[in-house]
Amino acid sequence: MTLQVKDIMETRVVSVPPDMTLDQFEEFLTIQGIDGAPVQEESGEVIGIASKTDVIRALRFQEREAFEQLTGQNITVADIMTNEVIFVPPDLSAREVAEIMIEEGIHRVLVGDKHNVRGIITAFDLLGLVR
Repeated sequence: MTLQVKDIMETRVVSVPPDMTLDQFEEFLTIQGIDGAPVQEESGEVIGIASKTDVIRALRFQEREAFEQLTGQNITVADIMTNEVIFVPPDLSAREVAEIMIEEGIHRVLVGDKHNVRGIITAFDLLGLVR
């Protein structure tokens, strides 16, 4: 039997608004015990995905402080998110999802589409299948 996305996806998907500050986002990830989340408009449309990696890659403390002093505003999730989100259908095989992640150099994909997120799969979910 070939495992499909629907067999391994996490159905509890929590998203964040694009105007959430970086401090709020870091706290949110810690409280939720996750490494990343879809960025969703009030309309429900997914416009990006943000992760701890994006936070680390985008800003070092000194650069962040300088930016905030220069602009007078806090950095938001929209400033650091990845705009290109990969969506996969629930009937795709786990192997095909792994190939997409490797090809795209990403650690998570969403199941569904930008208006209806049904689940999420991370690289860690796929690693759990190796055992």
